[in-house]
Amino acid sequence: MNQFAGYVIETPIGYRAMLRFAHEARPGPILGPGGNPVIFQTDAEAWKAVATHLLAYFNGDLRRHGATLTTARSEADALFPTLHRKGRAITVERRALAK
Repeated sequence: MNQFAGYVIETPIGYRAMLRFAHEARPGPILGPGGNPVIFQTDAEAWKAVATHLLAYFNGDLRRHGATLTTARSEADALFPTLHRKGRAITVERRALAK
């Protein structure tokens, strides 16, 4: 199921904000320093954290299996150097060998 979800769970000591991303099977709490779940004092604070974290995820860098796409592209471009002939840049493409 490719869906995103955000909700709040009431605990005896406060409120816990939970997020589920499409690439994860189970929802998880918003974590603070040290990897411990953050406990909010009010329901509104927890919902604000859910909204903030979901928007940060949607507006963040695109990722592919944990790496940013710009990193993968620059590594791929490094394999195919650009040649300079008569002042012009020529990009080199590698093609598969025919059998």
